[in-house]
Amino acid sequence: MKRMMQFSAALVMAVAVTACAGDDARENETPATTGTGGAVAGTTGTFDGDRDFVEERLAMGNAEVELGRLAQDRATHPDVKEFAATMVREHQAAGEELRQIANTAAANTTMPMRNEVNEELTELREEMAKLTGRDFDRRYIDEMIDDHQEAIDDLEGKAENASHAEVKAWAAKTLPKVRQHLERAKSIKETLDRADSN
Repeated sequence: MKRMMQFSAALVMAVAVTACAGDDARENETPATTGTGGAVAGTTGTFDGDRDFVEERLAMGNAEVELGRLAQDRATHPDVKEFAATMVREHQAAGEELRQIANTAAANTTMPMRNEVNEELTELREEMAKLTGRDFDRRYIDEMIDDHQEAIDDLEGKAENASHAEVKAWAAKTLPKVRQHLERAKSIKETLDRADSN
């Protein structure tokens, strides 16, 4: 999914999470909620400025879940299978939390998966479906390392600079878990490397 992250300026996953280019323009859009200036009651800041980040995060989270399910079926190394199961479980949970924030902030407007991410995911799934055994394991773990490294950069940005208080809190809460995912993926890569050298 490295290409997926790159398509949006290093994905501004920034988790996503530095503000995407175009956020400035969105700041002037009419808020999706009436009477609150785009903010959730009881919070500070507008949602519009963080909308791109939220949409990207939801789309990328869905992609992580889909790839995790594929890896649960096709991976051969038990550590890779276990990691994939963790990705499915924890990205679903994080996505549900973010979706609730988005629905509240945007008057229950569903955030769609961006077409670019969907297309990249389809292409990547097709490529990975052709791989078997250790080739699949390595490709999946390499994708996870790339994705999580970029996600950390994005989340750090939003944890410090998000306009919407709940988005900022979500990024700060999610960041330690994404760091754990990255360290685990790196550890699995080392395990695969050692196995290949024997």
